[in-house]
Amino acid sequence: MKTAKCAIYIRVSTPRQADIDDGSLDTQEARLKGYIDYENRHNDKEWEIVDIYREEGRSAKNLKRPEFQRMMDDIDRGKINTVVIWKIDRLTRSIKDFSFVWETFQNKGIQLISLNEKFDTSVAIGRAMLSIILVFAQLEREQTGERTTVTMQYRAEQGLRNGGRVIGYDLDPENKGILKINKKQAEIVKKTFDLCIKTGSAGQAQRILTEKGYRMPVYESRRGQKHGGTTFNKQAIIRILKNPVYIGKIRWSGSLYDGKHKAIIERKKFMKVQKILDRNRVTRSNEKLPKQHVYLLKGILRCGQCSSMMTPKSGLNGSGKPYHYYQCTRNIHAGKNGCNARYVPAKSIEDLVIERLEELSMDISEIEKMVKKANIKKDASLKIIKSEKKVLLRQFQNVKGKLENMVDSVEKGGISFFKSLRNRMESLEKEKEDIENKLKDMDFEINKIKEESLSSEIIGQSFRSFKDILKKAKSQEMKELIYRIIEVVEWYETDKTSGHCRISYFEQPRLFPKKKLFAECDNWLPDEDSNLD
Repeated sequence: MKTAKCAIYIRVSTPRQADIDDGSLDTQEARLKGYIDYENRHNDKEWEIVDIYREEGRSAKNLKRPEFQRMMDDIDRGKINTVVIWKIDRLTRSIKDFSFVWETFQNKGIQLISLNEKFDTSVAIGRAMLSIILVFAQLEREQTGERTTVTMQYRAEQGLRNGGRVIGYDLDPENKGILKINKKQAEIVKKTFDLCIKTGSAGQAQRILTEKGYRMPVYESRRGQKHGGTTFNKQAIIRILKNPVYIGKIRWSGSLYDGKHKAIIERKKFMKVQKILDRNRVTRSNEKLPKQHVYLLKGILRCGQCSSMMTPKSGLNGSGKPYHYYQCTRNIHAGKNGCNARYVPAKSIEDLVIERLEELSMDISEIEKMVKKANIKKDASLKIIKSEKKVLLRQFQNVKGKLENMVDSVEKGGISFFKSLRNRMESLEKEKEDIENKLKDMDFEINKIKEESLSSEIIGQSFRSFKDILKKAKSQEMKELIYRIIEVVEWYETDKTSGHCRISYFEQPRLFPKKKLFAECDNWLPDEDSNLD
């Protein structure tokens, strides 16, 4: 008797659909499990659930879905011979994709069962129905997309807004699609444009708004979650300054249409701001700025004050000499109110980090000591868990033996004898299940500890490699090498001319972050002509 080795495949297109009772992942899973239980009760063939493939928030427009690919890999390995789904469009909505999937299923001898359409591809009529259903599913999807596009284009042409919140306006509840000025928010919009013109910079406008206590409007989503209330970042300010909705226009698919809403900003003022933004963008992307510097610490250098990443930047000083530095990302977007950390010259901090790595790479014994100390707690935890696992295994065997003895007693004593032992057996079964779950958890913990435990050999090889090619490495090679060894560098400013950094090495969990796993480096100085103040 051949066993039906089943894959349960379930999918929803959006996270919101996952919460809808009738079509949620949990509902689909429960129904498909119920079907397999029914087949086991009423069919001579045995049905076994090999795995459940849950696809949340994934469209069926193509096959690039992680759970779907995992299922196909398991099919290739011979683990599955039956795929059970709730509806055919949960699997795919594309005729082309389905042709590929169905051909694969046929070549592999895979049976496909869809509960909602009530068909079984093991018979000819089921295969015919499948093709017809899929044709209609794709046709409906294409027509829906076309209708939506045409409708939204028409709405834009009529001066109506196609969804989305915009600061300064509310949707008029009495005139659907028409924006209604929110006076309080409109004042923020006007002030933003005025500040940009006054200061000549979106960044300066953002800084002043933040200093004066302006905040993003607070609103509640359809799901009851509150958003907004934060300070304006630079990107939000630029979006306001570039949005033609404020001069009474509706932008859709690259075109502008006259909106039915009132303008907040005069067209002359709006165009003046656009010239300022265009001029600043040209300045920021000046081709004369140096680009040859390889930022060795990009992606691993953090601001010690606020823990934000440090962004690489370049510039030219008064004499035209290039300089390179890192700046706190939060400081860039929110100014001093976000973080008052200053700049750090790139060469100074990069040279300092390389110097510390070179020193450490020459002392392998210190590396081994560091690894041993870092592993102390993990070794102790592993020993305790293994000891507890032995105790649980003995308990498991004890409970299992009692249940087996009870089964023998029931066979000898008959139904009446079984009834008197039923409660006791249920209690033991529950105890057995609890022990099994604990054992599974322990196995997971043991594997996790082993994976995270440090290897002095691996770390030693990393540092020795660094030492061997340190003098020969080019900038890009040096960068890749640093990424292998260092997890994070934290920079702390002491004053305008000095500071220190802390280095955390990649292979090491942060068990003793203030003692053994960080190398402290003091007294860097900016380049004399760095032009940083």
